[in-house]
Amino acid sequence: MNKKRQPRRKTTETLHKAQSRLQARMKEGTSELLTANEELRREIQRRKGLEGMIFEISDREQQRLGQELHDGLCQHLTAVAFMARSVALRLKNHRVIYVEDLEKISDLVNEAAIDARNMARGLHAAEVDAARFLPALRDLVSREIWKTPCRLELKTTLNFHEDAVASHVYRLLREAVINAHKHAQAKEIVVEIHRSNGDIIFSVTDDGVGLPGGRNDSPGLGFQIMNHRARAIGSRLEIECPKKGGTRVSCYLPDKALQSQKRANTRPGGFLRKSRKHSPL
Repeated sequence: MNKKRQPRRKTTETLHKAQSRLQARMKEGTSELLTANEELRREIQRRKGLEGMIFEISDREQQRLGQELHDGLCQHLTAVAFMARSVALRLKNHRVIYVEDLEKISDLVNEAAIDARNMARGLHAAEVDAARFLPALRDLVSREIWKTPCRLELKTTLNFHEDAVASHVYRLLREAVINAHKHAQAKEIVVEIHRSNGDIIFSVTDDGVGLPGGRNDSPGLGFQIMNHRARAIGSRLEIECPKKGGTRVSCYLPDKALQSQKRANTRPGGFLRKSRKHSPL
């Protein structure tokens, strides 16, 4: 009799163990599902925030472009029209026309052309890729529209293997340069690229008024945009106030990230996919 009960007991114990394992797995699966759902909820919220940020960026860029058109190009064209009308009235009344007036009209037209060219360059920022990163950056710092002197210090070699990474870095630096020109009240702005401790460091430093209270972060939209771009390429963003004053915005891109891009872009046989090339602006 006992011999018959032993197999049943073993079978019952096996079933209980299997049931316990199943319950543990179900509990673990439920926990993982809840975690995944929470991560999904956060991702949805993050994307909604990014969507709102995109609309805000678009509105801000439209306002900026409208302000530049009003304060720059429109003012020059209005002055040209006024002076041309003055010359026309002199001709109509058979009065003397001064060479200086015609030269002034020519100067104003040239200034208007410069304004239009700078705005066109700003609108073409999306064309920046790996091949055009450095030329575009040199063009950015040398634009005649800037009221504050701006220069580039390139202290290392730089080879991007992904257009998207080059575009994000360029736009991040561009945003930092624009912010410095608008708010820093600086005498000089320096864009620097160098290597340190396994990172490629892209920085924009000004000698202006600095951040309020010397804070290391800012809730401003411009800084949020830069931080988003830095995270998108696996880098980190730091904003600080140097001891000498002013503000420094630094993007730390791991050097190994560029190496992994190079390996990912290498086809079987050792050939490297080249970045897209665009004709110069």
